[in-house]
Amino acid sequence: MSCEVKKSFSYGKYLGQAALIGCAALAGTAQAQVQRGFIGAHEYALPDPAGMKPWNVFVEYSTFQSTKKMWNANGNKIDVGSTDVLVSLSKFVHFWEVAPGVGIAWELIVPKVSISDRMNPGGTHLSGIADPLTGPAWWIKPAPNWTLGMDMFFLQVPIGDDKLRGTRWNAVASVFWDGQFDKINWTGNIATEQKGTAEVKGAARPGDVYSFNNRFGYRASQMVEPYIGIDYHWTSARDGNPRAHEWAGALGVMFHMAPNWHIAVHYEGGIDGKNMGVSNNMNVRFAYVF
Repeated sequence: MSCEVKKSFSYGKYLGQAALIGCAALAGTAQAQVQRGFIGAHEYALPDPAGMKPWNVFVEYSTFQSTKKMWNANGNKIDVGSTDVLVSLSKFVHFWEVAPGVGIAWELIVPKVSISDRMNPGGTHLSGIADPLTGPAWWIKPAPNWTLGMDMFFLQVPIGDDKLRGTRWNAVASVFWDGQFDKINWTGNIATEQKGTAEVKGAARPGDVYSFNNRFGYRASQMVEPYIGIDYHWTSARDGNPRAHEWAGALGVMFHMAPNWHIAVHYEGGIDGKNMGVSNNMNVRFAYVF
């Protein structure tokens, strides 16, 4: 990768889908995370693909969700015990120019999950590898300070460990953008996860998931960039399961440690919602470009 690409902090689309797989990994517990809730500043800041040489990025990021409360049907918080979920995602992405001025990224995400029920005297615990996700994304640069892209063919494949393996193939799609205005960065997406038909005949089919995510960063110095976020998550009603939604806010900081790697940390908490767990999670992201 050229020095110019590195300096642009073009870690981009490598992160967006990870939030989806993180939610999928929690399928056995109460939904307690906004979809793509751990995206950070410069999430989709990709370089101009015109004449771009192929490059790669590796990302390791973790989300620790502590669920003690849930939004009920009236929008009030109620106690639901104490469940801790740690989702760690290893992600590899290869980028290249697929057509003049059009970039493509092929991604592979492998999630590792650990779930602990703190209210059970026996200390119920479950851990292993959940269903991976893979697929392509495309992007263009409609203006020098803007990135605009989309993915439509991501698939979640039900081949994880037995206790964490899903029973269906799910499809993921999104439209994403990133704008840089001097020291201010706005990055975000509109995304959906469409649930497939279960392998087990007659099994309840979860509702489809939709999300709208935004991050606003301010480059306070060469190394430090605080950011805030506002997210909305909505799950459709299906097979007896009610419609669910949550508004959540994020507060964090991104550390630009070197031209080709960074660390970002933020907390996300639920603001308002119905029929889902209250978001209460810490997120750490490490990215290395090569």
